Amino acid sequence: MGGTRRFLALLPLLVLISLANQAEAIDISATGSWSPTTGTSDLILGAGSELKDSYESEVDQMVVAISNTTGSSDDWRVDARRSDTTWHQNFTISVRRMSAGTGTGIISGGATYQAVTASDSAFYSGAGDRSGVKVQLKISGVSLAVSPDNYSTSIVFTVVDI
Repeated sequence: MGGTRRFLALLPLLVLISLANQAEAIDISATGSWSPTTGTSDLILGAGSELKDSYESEVDQMVVAISNTTGSSDDWRVDARRSDTTWHQNFTISVRRMSAGTGTGIISGGATYQAVTASDSAFYSGAGDRSGVKVQLKISGVSLAVSPDNYSTSIVFTVVDI
């Protein structure tokens, strides 16, 4: 049986980095990682066809917590950016907030997928301490046109006191 089998590995796709806004007392922590892989079972119509274009993580793949605020009226914003290790320009990694978590404050925004770029951009906002905020990930742009390799990036979350 001739032919070639292509395999695109995306290991590890995501390693989380937690940052705190150093000028303010508010802290952020994020936990979770995601390592999707592609193989022959991901071919849309079997041998000789294209791979599925996108893959989604579990809805609670990452969990974010905001702590050390001055109370339920202490407003903040969570920014997200990508920090590439080995990445391909065809890929887009996106995030969306899947829960409000728990705590004394409020939370809003981030409920739809947002592409994460190499520059900080607002993801969601809130006030007061919030824990257990679930975040889902999605990668798109997967294709047989991308050379098989291990691709890796990190998502950096930063909390900004506003």
